[in-house]
Amino acid sequence: MANPGFIKNFAATATIAANRLVVVSPVADFAVASAVDASAAYAGVTEQGTDDHLRIDVVMTQSAPVEFGGVIEAGDLIIADADGKAVAFDLATSVGATQIHIAGWAMEDGDVGVIGDIFLAPQVIATIPTA
Repeated sequence: MANPGFIKNFAATATIAANRLVVVSPVADFAVASAVDASAAYAGVTEQGTDDHLRIDVVMTQSAPVEFGGVIEAGDLIIADADGKAVAFDLATSVGATQIHIAGWAMEDGDVGVIGDIFLAPQVIATIPTA
């Protein structure tokens, strides 16, 4: 069960679904966009989808429920897939990358489509060496 910490209301750059990872938008101050990969700083996880005015509440600290986009095991580092769903970070697919943003780590196991809890612990992995 998630224990959300700090929750902030943001402007959204477009419609965003509930239980999705979002990133800080470079378009405007205090704005978020749907996460589509691990290339931008995560703002957190959406509680509900955007409202009629493109406003959205984002859980920024502690734990949050997010939809899993792949099979996840407790302890996996979490990044976003193209739909803003949580997937496990795989170092092998990131060889040669210069910067990978991590949203946090999984608190429980789950399959695709499960709404599972992650602990928000944003971090950056920089300059992944080649194999």
